[in-house]
Amino acid sequence: MALILGAEFPPIIERTPPAFEAIESRIWADFLDAYGDSYDSFFYNVRIGEDRFKPEELADPLKKMQQDLALKRIDAVGRRKGIWDLIEVRRHAGPGSLGQLLTYETLWTQYAPDKRPYTLTIVTDYMDIDTQLAVRARGASVFIV
Repeated sequence: MALILGAEFPPIIERTPPAFEAIESRIWADFLDAYGDSYDSFFYNVRIGEDRFKPEELADPLKKMQQDLALKRIDAVGRRKGIWDLIEVRRHAGPGSLGQLLTYETLWTQYAPDKRPYTLTIVTDYMDIDTQLAVRARGASVFIV
């Protein structure tokens, strides 16, 4: 099993988070300006999924790279008041964003670092009303910034 949280960051934007495109970084900065103070910290580019190799095999750089590429990548995982928040950041978020979150949720239930409750969140600059309805019907949150 694999969950790689990586480095923990404060809820402020000091630089572009790892693996964020420029537009996603702007969307994320707007989200942090509006809601960052409700979080304790964030982890970015969180890798999650089934291990492809045994730990001793990961000393081989090629196998390590294959493992890293095969794992799914959660844009951000926030920690707030004893809750994990799995966050997808997307420009013009559509139904695919919900599909990604549901995949992350399935994997999180298998590999979560602890038993804290979690929430699902999409942060975007635009989402059509039908997709918002579908996202909220699944219990996820949408923040349009």
